[in-house]
Order: sequence, then C-alpha cells, then structure tokens
Amino acid sequence: MSEVTSLNILIFGVDNQVTDGVSNRLRSQGIQAESLVISNTQESDTEIERILRSKDWNGLIVGHGVRQDQEWFERIMNIVNTTNPNVSIINTKGPDDVENAIERYFNV
Repeated sequence: MSEVTSLNILIFGVDNQVTDGVSNRLRSQGIQAESLVISNTQESDTEIERILRSKDWNGLIVGHGVRQDQEWFERIMNIVNTTNPNVSIINTKGPDDVENAIERYFNV
C-alpha cells in the first residue's frame, strides 16, 4: 500500500493486542488509525459514541470478536449509523487483510 496521509481509520475489537497491532501497522504506513477495545456493555456503547464524534472518520473496521455476536454487531452498527453516518464500514477477512481491505475500499 502506498503512503496515505488523508485517511482516518477507526478499529473496534475485543483483543487489545490485535487492535493495537493493526492500528500501529496502519500508522507506520501513514494512515491516521486509532483502535478501541470494546465490550458488550452500555459503558462501551457510550465510549463508541464519543470516539465516533471525535473525528471525521473515513473508515471503520469491526473485528471478528464483535461481528460473531450478531445482536451486538447490529447494535454497534446502529450506534455508528446514528452517531457518524458518513463513516464507511470496511469489511476484512481478518487482521492480516486490513491493508488489502483498505486498498480495495479506498482504491489506494
């Protein structure tokens, strides 16, 4: 992936090591990336809303640990659509596919 400085990517997941690793890899390639470990709680929902409002995010990656719980994932997507409807959801095959998914989605 070529150096991209204009993208702001947010990563939600349940494993701090994975989410931090992904955001660090993206930052090393010039992408503004931030990760947030989330849980299936009201407190976490509030934090999700806060971070979604904090910046003009181009893309959001939601990890498999969240996506595998359909009801939780749908609740998160409702929060995203209500709080920041312009953020694009980036689908990945896993942590090793993040860069490829960003290239596919943003054509970079």
